[in-house]
Amino acid sequence: MTQSEISKWLKAVTILLAVMGIVFFGVIIPILAVISRKNYPELAFLFYPGLIYSLALAVPCYGILYQFWKVCIQIGRNNSFSKENAVSFSIMSRFAFFLTIEWFIGLLFLSIGGWMKTGALVILIFGSFLSIIVTIIAAALSHLVHKAYELREENELTI
Repeated sequence: MTQSEISKWLKAVTILLAVMGIVFFGVIIPILAVISRKNYPELAFLFYPGLIYSLALAVPCYGILYQFWKVCIQIGRNNSFSKENAVSFSIMSRFAFFLTIEWFIGLLFLSIGGWMKTGALVILIFGSFLSIIVTIIAAALSHLVHKAYELREENELTI
């Protein structure tokens, strides 16, 4: 598989994830919020804050997808080990870390208020762990890509 083909596949996956995110954050979350408001009338006051919170979760997710799109472009240009990709992975790591903080704030908010339901607890913990994993992987990739970029630059100077 060529660099160009890999780039096209990764871009297709990125577009698919972006569309899935639109469906999830724009359709599924509001529907679940309406259902939750009906099933838990004592928590109906959390309806709009919950929708705002879900939008706040969407922003770093799309920030990560945008940075990944930039990586895909560099891969298509046969420039995988570039300074640009190292920076993009570093930014992805920061977005994922911010997402981890958002998940944790939601967990604290619902726990302190005594409004935590089992489903929300599972989602918040899973989201936190997933964000931590993405943070670590993106930071490691940033470091490795930067090191590979430096080696490539050093080798080009040697020749």
